[in-house]
Amino acid sequence: MKPTKPDADLAAWCAALASTEKPETVPPEWKTTAEIGAMLGLSRCNASRRIHNAVAAGRCDVKRFRVQSGQRSIYPVPHYRLK
Repeated sequence: MKPTKPDADLAAWCAALASTEKPETVPPEWKTTAEIGAMLGLSRCNASRRIHNAVAAGRCDVKRFRVQSGQRSIYPVPHYRLK
């Protein structure tokens, strides 16, 4: 194996690891915990507890959408909808 220059290695790694992902479009019926909490006048913690109970009881669905979080990061964020 022939030795490479550190700059070439760095450029190759940067190109290989660069994210080309695009955020997904979330349909309007899917809501985040924060959105549901705001609609119901609940804190995120209280809304989260109630949502998890509803999911366990089969009253709503959960799906993770990859959305823009912050300026550059794309993360899977759970969204919920009523059945």
